[in-house]
Amino acid sequence: MAGGNGGANSANLLQLIRRAVELCMPDLRHYYRVTRKARVVAAYASDGAYYADVQPLRNDETDDPAEPVVPRVELPVLWGGPDRGVVCPPVVGTLCDLSYYDGDPNYPRISNIRWQGHGAPLAAVGEFVIQLERGVEIRIDTDKRIVSTTPADWLVQVGGNATVEAGGCIIQKAPEIIQRGNVTGEGHDGGKGTVSEHADRTITGSLTINGPVAIKGGLTVEGDSTVSGNSHAGSRSGGTV
Repeated sequence: MAGGNGGANSANLLQLIRRAVELCMPDLRHYYRVTRKARVVAAYASDGAYYADVQPLRNDETDDPAEPVVPRVELPVLWGGPDRGVVCPPVVGTLCDLSYYDGDPNYPRISNIRWQGHGAPLAAVGEFVIQLERGVEIRIDTDKRIVSTTPADWLVQVGGNATVEAGGCIIQKAPEIIQRGNVTGEGHDGGKGTVSEHADRTITGSLTINGPVAIKGGLTVEGDSTVSGNSHAGSRSGGTV
């Protein structure tokens, strides 16, 4: 019987404590906040500050009418340092987790961005994907290849020298390849190399060749021909020399 009365007394004491807390703090969540669901309602360009406005949600992801929009809540960035990080302002409607430092409602933060509602990028197990939208991505696939995809232009800006080093071949595929600037060709070790072409070439300007020239085929010269040195011919026909 004593054990039974002790249980009842404990229940009564717990009820008294609960009632005392309700009287002192009728809305405990107003004073001490836990992580809750939220939705981005406004986003801003990152200009040294990175934040968004969010609407707190119920657990069923409907708007909580008792909670106003929380403005300018800080967004997380990868890495730290002066002007360092990976940022991508979220689109309106993005779901997120709204947290508070030490539960203080005066110090909110977005602790996580959720993919629900928008869908996550497609990625196989073992792949790494950074995607802005479908068709605009950087992907490291399961074969360890780095694949950049965009329907727009690709621009690489380098203030100093740029080096592309490959253990195999470097292949360029395009309807037209344009080079602007002087071109110097060398062998693999920096010495004399070889150039093989299967193409017709048109040169506008002068041509200087330092070394012997071997032509396997006909040669047509439209204009004067000047030879400094001996000229040998196996046969000759046409006009006088």
